[in-house]
Amino acid sequence: MEVRAGRQLSALVEAGMVLASELDLDALLQRIADLSREVVGASYAAVGVVGTDGQLARFVYSGIDQETADQIGELPSGRGVLGALLEQNRPLRLREISDHPRTYGFPKHHPPMHTFLGVPIIVRGTVFGRLYLTEKHGSDEFTKDDERIAMTLAAQAGVAIENARLYDEIQNRGDQLARRMKQLSSVERVGNLLIQGGAIDEVLRSAVVEALILTGASRGTLLLLDGSSQELIVNQMVGAGSPEDVLGVRLPMGSSKAHAVLSRRKGEAVDDLSADPEVHAETIHRLGDPRSGAFVPLLIGSREIGALAVYDKGDDDSFSADDLAILQILANQAAIALENARLTEALRDLAVLEERERIAKELHDGVIQSIYSVGLSLQGSTSMMTRDPALAAERIEQAISELDNVVRDVRSYIFELRPHVVEEKGLDEAILELLRDLEVNTLAGTSVDIAPGILEDLNEEQQRHLIQIVREALSNIARHGQASEVGLAASREDGELTIAITDNGIGFDPEEVKRGNGLTNIEQRARQLGGAIEMKPRDPKGMAFVIRIPMGTDVS
Repeated sequence: MEVRAGRQLSALVEAGMVLASELDLDALLQRIADLSREVVGASYAAVGVVGTDGQLARFVYSGIDQETADQIGELPSGRGVLGALLEQNRPLRLREISDHPRTYGFPKHHPPMHTFLGVPIIVRGTVFGRLYLTEKHGSDEFTKDDERIAMTLAAQAGVAIENARLYDEIQNRGDQLARRMKQLSSVERVGNLLIQGGAIDEVLRSAVVEALILTGASRGTLLLLDGSSQELIVNQMVGAGSPEDVLGVRLPMGSSKAHAVLSRRKGEAVDDLSADPEVHAETIHRLGDPRSGAFVPLLIGSREIGALAVYDKGDDDSFSADDLAILQILANQAAIALENARLTEALRDLAVLEERERIAKELHDGVIQSIYSVGLSLQGSTSMMTRDPALAAERIEQAISELDNVVRDVRSYIFELRPHVVEEKGLDEAILELLRDLEVNTLAGTSVDIAPGILEDLNEEQQRHLIQIVREALSNIARHGQASEVGLAASREDGELTIAITDNGIGFDPEEVKRGNGLTNIEQRARQLGGAIEMKPRDPKGMAFVIRIPMGTDVS
């Protein structure tokens, strides 16, 4: 008896180690069934997973060979004795299954079963499923000790299942983050064409190409509205099919799904294009008779411009709400490109040039720097995936949240709103958050000296320019400075606000350095605030960025 108890104890310890090392949920359920049968000493074992309706949703068995399982056919659904156990949520031992009043009987080819033991598997206080054991070896019934061992196994299984779920959640978060990064990369590629003044046809085609990449569609079109006739004209066609059969096709007013979403000012997915009365049948036929489609409007304020459409998602899947959301972002960028082209052609004056420069600066200073910061954070998260999954999951969750903020900022910048962090937290806290991000992502020490209330009476435009100057300066330090100490001090004297950003990095010569958008944007923003910026090397090393802004000066 003592030898048998010792073997069971050793088996329990081994089972706990095996379960703790398994992270694939399907494989884990099978291991639970196999180990339970071995440890308790039963001919057969199974794990039943409870669905949201309280019934068995999955059933994993051990002890029955595949040939017998194929002959039995349909797996148990939770009737009979299994159903009684599902309802009671407590252990159940039976000397003879057929004596139970809820006995439902066994299907043809099912092996005979008499003794029975069932216990619940609980995860975080919720019943995840049941562990079933039948046909006790060398005895005509399962004992109370068997029940305790089964309950111990079920508790170990609950912990292992929770670990597997957390691992799956981390994996899913990682996949979600990868999708978000892919989306932002596409938005950035189209945005860069817009910023760099790419030809309008190049921008529009790029929007369609990125739409196909992100949604998995096989083909896509971009249609523009003829303001005089209200016809929609196919301007771009990318993907499967013959562009020459589609480009230039004119759709009369009110004759197409594109017209419909444009008039309703809201995107729509269609699972069966052949059954939708709003679809323009001839154009769909020219596109090769795709099965499904997704359509979003191109709008600038109250003005209707056109529509972006994609067709036939891969693996016959339907287009989702997420697909419509990213299509709308790309459509918005295409609409902005078209609006810029219209303004350039109609006005050709300084106002248009300033608007284009503003969009370039906002996207560069805000979006790109935020994505860079997220990238640095993720580099640190990858090393934690195996060492500390919970912390890795938390950091990935924070990264996903930051990317959501970036998407919101894209919309805000395009329509001349302040970065939302300034709107929500105030300028002081926004600056502190930038320094905290620098500290986390570069391990540099930071110091801040901002007198209380010194930034309170800056107007929205001054705040918008100032936060982007600070963001760009800190980003340059993170990317190029190799600094271990960074400081920011703000002071106000004789009607002039001074902000000094210093570091002890490698520094550079402001007169010799090759200038990109970053330094140029900093100087232009300082001038728009009526002030100036001084960049100078520090002794013995590092750089100092000193921004001086006269207060009470209107921003031009």
